[in-house]
Amino acid sequence: MSRIIQVLQNSLIRIAAFLSVALKSVGNLFKGISGFLGNVFGFSESDSQYYLEKDDSQGVKRSEPKPMLTTEQKTSFEPAASRRRTNNKQMDYYLKMAQEIKKG
Repeated sequence: MSRIIQVLQNSLIRIAAFLSVALKSVGNLFKGISGFLGNVFGFSESDSQYYLEKDDSQGVKRSEPKPMLTTEQKTSFEPAASRRRTNNKQMDYYLKMAQEIKKG
């Protein structure tokens, strides 16, 4: 009895595989035909096939790029005038712990 079930399962798997391959090829055929007809009637996914006239004939004026303003950069590094520590006791605790671990 199990032999018949195994034969049926294998045959169904083979039929499903054949149908998937056959339907893919039919789908690709329809895709090719619709793509061809789309190109014939002017519908295209590619932007490179559109015709654009020159800017002069469209009345578009090009502007010249403006020169970049240059500023002098400071070569020396100036640290902050005052570095006040916060009055956070918990932060001091963690800083001390980190220093001890670093020494340790």
